[in-house]
Amino acid sequence: MDDQIGWAKPFIAMYANSPIATLILDRTLEIQWENKAAKSGDSLIRQLNWDDCLIRAKQNGLLTCLHQGKPFTLANPLLFRPPVHFIFQPQTDKEGLLQGVLVHIFQDTNVSSPEWKESMYQPANVYNNQFRMPLSQIFSVLNLLQIEYQKDETLQKYLGNINWYCYRILRTVVNFSMDNRIQSGQLKPKMQAGDLCRFVQVLCKDTKELVQNAGYQFFYEVPSIPFITLYDGDLLLCAICNLISNACKFTNPESSHITLKMTVWEKQVTITITDNGSGIKPQVLKRAFERFYSFDPQTGAPCGDGLGLFICRFLLQLHHGTLAFQTKEGEGTTAALTLPMIKPSGDAVFCDAPISLTRDRFSNLYVILSDAIPPDI
Repeated sequence: MDDQIGWAKPFIAMYANSPIATLILDRTLEIQWENKAAKSGDSLIRQLNWDDCLIRAKQNGLLTCLHQGKPFTLANPLLFRPPVHFIFQPQTDKEGLLQGVLVHIFQDTNVSSPEWKESMYQPANVYNNQFRMPLSQIFSVLNLLQIEYQKDETLQKYLGNINWYCYRILRTVVNFSMDNRIQSGQLKPKMQAGDLCRFVQVLCKDTKELVQNAGYQFFYEVPSIPFITLYDGDLLLCAICNLISNACKFTNPESSHITLKMTVWEKQVTITITDNGSGIKPQVLKRAFERFYSFDPQTGAPCGDGLGLFICRFLLQLHHGTLAFQTKEGEGTTAALTLPMIKPSGDAVFCDAPISLTRDRFSNLYVILSDAIPPDI
């Protein structure tokens, strides 16, 4: 792939078979890639004069929006019937400079249309299912090979690496699937009433077992007093485990000291996750919550898919919560999330915290933590 659009690899995989015409432009706004829907003979891009549309977009402020990192929508520039709309989504590098643009072209829709959203974001959900099945088969074969050749240390090392990279693929697919649900407005919390303290205790117990097996020192302090509130356990698990995963990822296991502390107030709880890692540079921290902004906390170099913290903050916002960081270079970072008490109504569904959150190797806790911790096969 051309170096000019190396950033676009995940989008090409995501939208290659999308029914929505999708283009990838370089920083000069030249078309570098089209998906199947855009290339087909009866596609919108073939019916329209792209150059005229681009001129109209520039006249309406396209360039200003792109260089500010803001999306731009051009509504039916050539008065097509049914109307045709263009969505330009800028992609920037770690310094905020424009790398290129992702363009979606669709007809007779509006952004709030459920039909459009379903077709727009269907590919990621399809890929989620299509990836899981072959990956589960790969994991099964790896397990058999590990048992068969357990005395071959060199082969065991190779099998472990394959296993870890498979989990990285699975983690990326899960993140892209969740991001697409967010962008389409389809991610809705399933709130149930329960004891949040008990839920976090179970989460920490299972997390401690996983991370300590990988050499990390993990400690937790969770009150035993009940804190009854409405919450979505699956979404909170994803948010908290993302933060623990980051703490592990950027901390040396041999000298690690990672602590989760939960404090209960009258009408809210605070959960802090503190590590003694390298800390985060100020210029990197400023962009930490940007969608697709991946970074090494010290160098700022790309690291991961850039969705973890974006998703994490969104999930907490669904619970009316907040997320903030305190960091000092060379000493570590503290992630602090706050969740208000949401009083259950009379018809609320009550649920008990599960005994374990690691039901199998495809559980959310296992997959999310695998991003920082190579799982045993």
